[in-house]
Amino acid sequence: MDKLAVGNLIKSRRKEKKCTQEELCSGICSIASLSRIENGKAGNREKSYIPSLFERLGMSADSLNEIISEDDYSVRQMIRRANQANCFGDREEAWRILAETRTRINNDGHKISLANEQRLLTIETELSRRDGKITVEDEQCRLENALRMTAVNYTPDNLPAYMTNMEHQILGHIAITYYELEQSETAIRIYYHVKNFLETYVDDKMYSAGQLTHLCYNLSKMLGLAGRYDECISVCHDGLDWHKYTGLEETYPLTMYNCAWSLARRNKEGDLEEAKKLAYGSLELANVMSKYIRVSPTLAGHIQKLIDEYLS
Repeated sequence: MDKLAVGNLIKSRRKEKKCTQEELCSGICSIASLSRIENGKAGNREKSYIPSLFERLGMSADSLNEIISEDDYSVRQMIRRANQANCFGDREEAWRILAETRTRINNDGHKISLANEQRLLTIETELSRRDGKITVEDEQCRLENALRMTAVNYTPDNLPAYMTNMEHQILGHIAITYYELEQSETAIRIYYHVKNFLETYVDDKMYSAGQLTHLCYNLSKMLGLAGRYDECISVCHDGLDWHKYTGLEETYPLTMYNCAWSLARRNKEGDLEEAKKLAYGSLELANVMSKYIRVSPTLAGHIQKLIDEYLS
C-alpha cells in the first residue's frame, strides 16, 4: 500500500467517524505529522505512527507490516513470542524473551514505537504480578502510566473515546485491578466502555469478537457478584453469541456458568429451567474441553454446587 493511499484512507476514515485530527493523533504524534501522513508525505518517523492511527480508527494494522520499520517489526514479533510463552504457562521463557528484547533495544539502538513500548510494559507488569514481585496497586499504577503514554488525558473518569488495540487491552487489564481493589463500580464502567467500543467501532469483527468473548466473561462475573443479575444475564448472552461467532471455546463454559448462576438467583419465570440447561451444558463442555485445552480445575465443582443448591 503506497503512502498516498494510506493517507487518503486515514483521512476518509477519520472524517467518516467524525474524529478530529487532534482526537486521532493525541498521544501518538503531532497534528503536523498526521497532516503529512494524510497528505501522502509520511517520512520514516511518521510511518511508525500509522499502525496505531489505523487501530484508533477501528481498522486492522496487520496489513501494514511493509511500512513499519524493520526494527519495530522485529521487536513486535519478539513480544508476540513472549506472550505466547506466557499463555502456555512458561513464564521463565517469557522473561528470557523479554530480556533479550530489552537488550536488543538498548544495545543495538533499535527505535520502537510507543505501541511496542506499551506492549513490553504491559507483559512485564503482568509477569511481575504473577511472580509476586509487585502488588496490585503497583500493577494498576504501571498499567495506567503505560496507557497515558498515548492516551495522555486518561483518568478512570475520562476514558478515551478512540483507542488502539493496545490501548483497549491495557484498559481491560486496568479494570481488573480496580475490581481486585474492591472498586467494582469503576471496573464495571470501564469494561462497559471497552465493550461498547469493540461492538460498535472496530471494523475487524473477528478480532473484536475474540476480545469480547473474554471481556463478556469477566464483566458478567463482576455484574453477577454485584447482584446485577439482569445485566449479567444480558452480557452472558452477548458473550455466548460472540463465542458462536468465533468458534473460540476457552471461556465458553465459564460464561455459561455465570449465566446459570445469575438466572438461578434471579429466579423469574423460566429462569431455573434455562439455568439447569446451561449448567449441565457447561459441565459437559468443560469435561470434554479438559481433554485438549486448559480449563479451570474448579469449574466442575462450582457447577455441581450450583446444581445441588438451586437446580436439583
